Amino acid sequence: MNIPGLVTIKPNQEQLLRDVAVMMGTSFLEENWFITWLSALDALETTKQRKEELMHAVFLDDLEVHAPFEGVYALPDLTAATGAYRFSELKGTTHSELEEQTGKHLTEVATDEELKLLDEQARKMEPISQFDWARHLEKGNDHIYFYAWAVDPSARGTGALRKLLDPLFAFADDHGLNCYLECYADRLQHMYEHLGFELIDELYAPGFEVYERRMVRRARIL
Repeated sequence: MNIPGLVTIKPNQEQLLRDVAVMMGTSFLEENWFITWLSALDALETTKQRKEELMHAVFLDDLEVHAPFEGVYALPDLTAATGAYRFSELKGTTHSELEEQTGKHLTEVATDEELKLLDEQARKMEPISQFDWARHLEKGNDHIYFYAWAVDPSARGTGALRKLLDPLFAFADDHGLNCYLECYADRLQHMYEHLGFELIDELYAPGFEVYERRMVRRARIL
Protein backbone atom coordinates (compact mmCIF):
# COMPACT_ATOMS: atom_id res chain seq x y z
CA MET A 1 0.00 0.00 0.00
CA ASN A 2 1.23 3.45 -0.85
CA ILE A 3 -0.01 5.57 2.06
CA PRO A 4 0.59 9.34 1.84
CA GLY A 5 2.17 10.77 4.96
CA LEU A 6 3.44 7.43 6.26
CA VAL A 7 6.80 5.71 5.95
CA THR A 8 6.63 2.16 4.59
CA ILE A 9 9.58 0.45 6.27
CA LYS A 10 11.48 -1.83 3.92
CA PRO A 11 13.13 -5.14 4.87
CA ASN A 12 16.62 -3.69 4.38
CA GLN A 13 15.97 -0.78 6.77
CA GLU A 14 17.20 -2.81 9.70
CA GLN A 15 17.73 0.05 12.14
CA LEU A 16 14.26 1.45 11.50
CA LEU A 17 12.76 -1.99 12.11
CA ARG A 18 14.72 -2.26 15.36
CA ASP A 19 13.62 1.20 16.48
CA VAL A 20 9.97 0.40 15.84
CA ALA A 21 10.32 -3.01 17.51
CA VAL A 22 11.69 -1.38 20.65
CA MET A 23 8.85 1.15 20.75
CA MET A 24 6.19 -1.49 20.13
CA GLY A 25 7.69 -4.02 22.51
CA THR A 26 7.80 -1.51 25.33
CA SER A 27 4.26 -0.32 24.62
CA PHE A 28 2.81 -3.83 24.45
CA LEU A 29 4.13 -4.68 27.91
CA GLU A 30 0.85 -3.07 29.04
CA GLU A 31 -1.32 -5.21 26.72
CA ASN A 32 -3.35 -7.97 28.38
CA TRP A 33 -2.48 -10.81 25.99
CA PHE A 34 1.22 -10.20 26.46
CA ILE A 35 0.87 -9.63 30.21
CA THR A 36 -0.78 -13.04 30.44
CA TRP A 37 1.76 -14.73 28.15
CA LEU A 38 4.73 -13.27 30.00
CA SER A 39 3.24 -14.19 33.38
CA ALA A 40 4.55 -17.69 32.68
CA LEU A 41 8.00 -16.27 33.51
CA ASP A 42 6.96 -15.15 36.99
CA ALA A 43 7.99 -18.58 38.27
CA LEU A 44 11.54 -17.50 37.43
CA GLU A 45 11.07 -14.14 39.18
CA THR A 46 11.67 -12.45 35.84
CA THR A 47 12.04 -8.68 36.07
CA LYS A 48 10.10 -6.16 34.03
CA GLN A 49 13.34 -5.12 32.38
CA ARG A 50 13.97 -8.71 31.25
CA LYS A 51 10.41 -9.06 29.94
CA GLU A 52 10.85 -5.83 28.01
CA GLU A 53 14.03 -7.18 26.41
CA LEU A 54 12.16 -10.28 25.30
CA MET A 55 9.31 -8.18 23.93
CA HIS A 56 11.70 -6.18 21.76
CA ALA A 57 12.86 -9.46 20.21
CA VAL A 58 9.28 -10.67 19.70
CA PHE A 59 8.30 -7.56 17.80
CA LEU A 60 11.47 -7.49 15.74
CA ASP A 61 10.62 -11.02 14.63
CA ASP A 62 7.08 -9.97 13.67
CA LEU A 63 8.11 -6.83 11.84
CA GLU A 64 10.89 -8.53 9.88
CA VAL A 65 8.62 -11.24 8.46
CA HIS A 66 5.92 -8.74 7.48
CA ALA A 67 8.17 -6.02 6.04
CA PRO A 68 8.67 -7.81 2.68
CA PHE A 69 4.88 -7.57 2.15
CA GLU A 70 4.67 -3.83 2.90
CA GLY A 71 3.39 -4.68 6.36
CA VAL A 72 5.11 -2.05 8.53
CA TYR A 73 4.16 1.65 8.57
CA ALA A 74 5.22 4.56 10.76
CA LEU A 75 4.94 8.29 11.12
CA PRO A 76 8.10 10.00 9.85
CA ASP A 77 9.12 10.92 13.42
CA LEU A 78 8.45 7.32 14.61
CA THR A 79 6.10 8.51 17.36
CA ALA A 80 3.57 5.92 16.17
CA ALA A 81 3.78 2.79 14.04
CA THR A 82 1.63 -0.09 12.93
CA GLY A 83 1.93 -3.58 11.62
CA ALA A 84 -0.74 -3.85 8.93
CA TYR A 85 -1.01 -5.53 5.56
CA ARG A 86 -3.36 -5.66 2.63
CA PHE A 87 -4.36 -9.29 2.20
CA SER A 88 -3.74 -9.33 -1.56
CA GLU A 89 -0.13 -8.22 -1.01
CA LEU A 90 0.65 -11.44 0.84
CA LYS A 91 0.49 -13.09 -2.60
CA GLY A 92 -0.95 -16.35 -1.29
CA THR A 93 1.02 -16.49 1.94
CA THR A 94 -1.10 -16.66 5.09
CA HIS A 95 -0.65 -14.88 8.40
CA SER A 96 -0.16 -18.25 10.07
CA GLU A 97 2.64 -19.13 7.67
CA LEU A 98 4.35 -15.82 8.42
CA GLU A 99 4.04 -16.43 12.15
CA GLU A 100 5.76 -19.79 11.69
CA GLN A 101 8.79 -17.91 10.37
CA THR A 102 9.14 -15.81 13.53
CA GLY A 103 11.24 -16.69 16.56
CA LYS A 104 14.78 -16.04 15.35
CA HIS A 105 15.45 -13.05 17.57
CA LEU A 106 13.50 -14.39 20.55
CA THR A 107 15.48 -17.63 20.41
CA GLU A 108 18.73 -15.65 20.37
CA VAL A 109 17.71 -13.61 23.42
CA ALA A 110 15.73 -16.05 25.57
CA THR A 111 17.11 -18.93 27.62
CA ASP A 112 15.93 -22.50 27.03
CA GLU A 113 13.95 -22.37 30.27
CA GLU A 114 12.26 -19.11 29.28
CA LEU A 115 11.39 -20.48 25.85
CA LYS A 116 9.92 -23.63 27.37
CA LEU A 117 7.67 -21.70 29.74
CA LEU A 118 6.55 -19.26 27.04
CA ASP A 119 5.82 -22.07 24.59
CA GLU A 120 3.73 -23.92 27.18
CA GLN A 121 1.79 -20.75 27.97
CA ALA A 122 1.21 -20.01 24.28
CA ARG A 123 -0.28 -23.49 23.80
CA LYS A 124 -2.69 -22.94 26.69
CA MET A 125 -3.68 -19.58 25.19
CA GLU A 126 -4.36 -20.92 21.69
CA PRO A 127 -8.16 -20.54 21.98
CA ILE A 128 -7.69 -16.79 22.54
CA SER A 129 -4.85 -16.45 20.05
CA GLN A 130 -6.67 -16.53 16.73
CA PHE A 131 -4.80 -14.18 14.39
CA ASP A 132 -5.60 -15.59 10.94
CA TRP A 133 -9.37 -15.41 11.01
CA ALA A 134 -10.16 -12.35 8.89
CA ARG A 135 -9.27 -14.06 5.61
CA HIS A 136 -11.76 -16.81 6.37
CA LEU A 137 -14.45 -14.30 7.27
CA GLU A 138 -13.79 -12.38 4.05
CA LYS A 139 -13.77 -15.65 2.05
CA GLY A 140 -10.69 -14.60 0.09
CA ASN A 141 -11.80 -11.01 -0.54
CA ASP A 142 -9.21 -8.30 -0.13
CA HIS A 143 -9.02 -6.50 3.23
CA ILE A 144 -6.59 -4.90 5.68
CA TYR A 145 -5.48 -6.67 8.84
CA PHE A 146 -3.82 -4.81 11.73
CA TYR A 147 -1.61 -7.14 13.74
CA ALA A 148 -0.27 -4.34 15.96
CA TRP A 149 -0.09 -0.61 16.44
CA ALA A 150 1.52 1.49 19.12
CA VAL A 151 2.36 5.03 20.14
CA ASP A 152 5.63 6.00 21.78
CA PRO A 153 4.84 6.61 25.47
CA SER A 154 6.37 10.09 25.20
CA ALA A 155 3.91 10.97 22.39
CA ARG A 156 0.68 9.82 24.01
CA GLY A 157 -1.99 12.49 23.98
CA THR A 158 -0.46 14.27 20.97
CA GLY A 159 -2.80 12.82 18.35
CA ALA A 160 -0.06 10.60 16.93
CA LEU A 161 -2.35 7.59 16.68
CA ARG A 162 -4.93 9.43 14.57
CA LYS A 163 -2.16 10.81 12.35
CA LEU A 164 -1.03 7.23 11.81
CA LEU A 165 -4.42 5.63 11.28
CA ASP A 166 -6.39 8.26 9.35
CA PRO A 167 -4.35 7.79 6.13
CA LEU A 168 -4.77 4.01 6.39
CA PHE A 169 -8.52 4.30 6.96
CA ALA A 170 -8.77 6.72 4.03
CA PHE A 171 -6.96 4.20 1.83
CA ALA A 172 -9.31 1.45 3.03
CA ASP A 173 -12.37 3.53 2.23
CA ASP A 174 -11.04 4.56 -1.19
CA HIS A 175 -10.49 0.90 -2.08
CA GLY A 176 -13.56 -0.56 -0.38
CA LEU A 177 -11.53 -2.58 2.13
CA ASN A 178 -12.73 -3.72 5.53
CA CYS A 179 -10.18 -3.51 8.37
CA TYR A 180 -9.76 -6.15 11.08
CA LEU A 181 -8.01 -6.45 14.44
CA GLU A 182 -8.20 -8.10 17.86
CA CYS A 183 -8.02 -6.61 21.34
CA TYR A 184 -8.05 -7.89 24.91
CA ALA A 185 -9.27 -5.08 27.16
CA ASP A 186 -12.42 -3.02 27.70
CA ARG A 187 -10.41 0.20 27.40
CA LEU A 188 -9.03 -0.79 24.01
CA GLN A 189 -12.39 -2.04 22.76
CA HIS A 190 -13.99 1.31 23.60
CA MET A 191 -11.15 3.19 21.91
CA TYR A 192 -11.40 1.08 18.76
CA GLU A 193 -15.16 1.54 18.68
CA HIS A 194 -14.52 5.28 18.77
CA LEU A 195 -12.29 4.76 15.72
CA GLY A 196 -15.14 3.08 13.85
CA PHE A 197 -14.61 -0.61 14.68
CA GLU A 198 -17.43 -2.87 15.81
CA LEU A 199 -17.29 -6.09 17.79
CA ILE A 200 -17.82 -9.30 15.81
CA ASP A 201 -17.43 -11.93 18.52
CA GLU A 202 -15.41 -13.02 21.55
CA LEU A 203 -13.17 -16.04 22.18
CA TYR A 204 -12.46 -17.57 25.60
CA ALA A 205 -9.97 -20.07 27.01
CA PRO A 206 -10.32 -22.16 30.18
CA GLY A 207 -8.30 -20.78 33.08
CA PHE A 208 -7.81 -17.28 31.67
CA GLU A 209 -9.75 -14.13 32.57
CA VAL A 210 -8.47 -12.32 29.48
CA TYR A 211 -10.40 -13.01 26.27
CA GLU A 212 -10.11 -12.12 22.61
CA ARG A 213 -12.47 -9.56 21.04
CA ARG A 214 -12.49 -9.67 17.23
CA MET A 215 -13.43 -6.42 15.53
CA VAL A 216 -14.07 -4.95 12.09
CA ARG A 217 -14.13 -1.45 10.64
CA ARG A 218 -16.28 -1.67 7.54
CA ALA A 219 -15.30 0.32 4.48
CA ARG A 220 -17.21 3.55 4.17
CA ILE A 221 -18.63 4.50 0.81
CA LEU A 222 -17.91 8.19 0.34
